[in-house]
Amino acid sequence: MLLEGIDLHGSIAAAGRAMGMSYRRAWLLVAELNGLFREPLVEAQLGGRRGGGAALTRLGSEIVKQYRALENETSARVGSRLEAIEILLAGRPGADGKQKKRSASGASLGSRMQDARSGSPRRSRTARDR
Repeated sequence: MLLEGIDLHGSIAAAGRAMGMSYRRAWLLVAELNGLFREPLVEAQLGGRRGGGAALTRLGSEIVKQYRALENETSARVGSRLEAIEILLAGRPGADGKQKKRSASGASLGSRMQDARSGSPRRSRTARDR
């Protein structure tokens, strides 16, 4: 998640790079997120002697916390249904016992479906996503 990357790296550009996204895309997403809420989620500091940077506001930290809680609760509730669907995916043994082709990314069904809805490519989950 971009917000977690900003919190970790202290920079919008570095967080974007860590996610494989362009500098421009990261800044546009932050601007969009800041406009969606009653207060900004990210504050950027202009460059200077020590360079610029960015930090989450209190609201930004709360949004990350609430999002991860929602994600965990949802996963716990629908996990068995997603597993049932994943059994039907290519790369899992079918009724005939033969292995079918699996996606190159190895990403979970849930993350691939989320990416399809959002229209954004996603790498497999890493420590930044946890």
